[in-house]
Amino acid sequence: MNDTLIHYRLIAALLNPAEDGAKAAQLLKGNDFHWERLVYIGSNQLVIPALYLQIQRKGLLSYFPDDLLAYMEEITRANRERNLIILDQMQRLSACFTAHEVVHVFLKGAAMLGGGFYTDPAERMLRDIDILIAPKDQQRAYALLKKQGYEEVLAGGLQYKTFADYIKAKHLPAICHPDEVATVELHNYLHNTFQRERLKTERVIGNRVNGGIALPAPEDLLRHNIYNWHINDFGGVKLEVHFRSAYDTLLLLSIEPGLNNVLEETPAARQYSALLSVFFDSLPGGKSGWRQRIMVFKLQHPKVDLAWHTLVYGSVRFWQLLPDRMHLFFREGGYRRRVLEVLKRSEMK
Repeated sequence: MNDTLIHYRLIAALLNPAEDGAKAAQLLKGNDFHWERLVYIGSNQLVIPALYLQIQRKGLLSYFPDDLLAYMEEITRANRERNLIILDQMQRLSACFTAHEVVHVFLKGAAMLGGGFYTDPAERMLRDIDILIAPKDQQRAYALLKKQGYEEVLAGGLQYKTFADYIKAKHLPAICHPDEVATVELHNYLHNTFQRERLKTERVIGNRVNGGIALPAPEDLLRHNIYNWHINDFGGVKLEVHFRSAYDTLLLLSIEPGLNNVLEETPAARQYSALLSVFFDSLPGGKSGWRQRIMVFKLQHPKVDLAWHTLVYGSVRFWQLLPDRMHLFFREGGYRRRVLEVLKRSEMK
């Protein structure tokens, strides 16, 4: 079976912490799955460890081939080791900022991991450590880490920004330490410029919970998760679900049931919940809206999905990026030279 939709339904049934395994078992008994497809989707959405741990917890190991389980177990083991090292790195960062009175709060996956929301630290795959810094402390925090041996990660492609540009952007240049595992991004804001009012830096800083490390309040964690999907990942334009984001949302709701009202407080939150409700019955939104129907149709027809991504998402991104890119082209000689070099290489081909 090569239907992406049925693979999505299985992944959702496995990941849902409110499900006991009966729904996933029914799907496994009634369908022939392409395990390569399952691995592709799980890897692309960074949920292989969470899938493996939920398969274990729900007593479903016998439904999966041994070589697939061995592969998933190895990914989970490696991610557990990495995340334990990242937790140590977070403690060092927290201690450093606290000692120098830098007001900060960890974000997204780092906050979920540091806050103990996962039963097993292997559950969440992290690309980097995101930290929101109070406006008055941003440049000082960056300089402090540079003094401790962190180095700037150079951006590839045509991206060209001065440090002044980064100060106005969502986060300062990513930095890494030769002896640490994770790259660190110090955030000025939680979202891109045109959506900055959705969730303000001052609000998240003001509502932070100071324990072993500083974390957002649970409702701000959920809001950031929603808006990250909606704004930074363009989930509302692409009309797609992100299972890593969905898993974090389901865990937050299982721990803090009162957060359900967050899913209905804005149009973006309602759209997020509505798309997820196609796969997770406990979430509000129904399954008959036009967005849900288009998403389901795209999952059943890969060519339509590709066309939607190219034409709809591509057009939105083009018109959003064009003003900024034109501004950079005429203002920054370095960026202009890169563009001209790329155009020259394409003409030679």
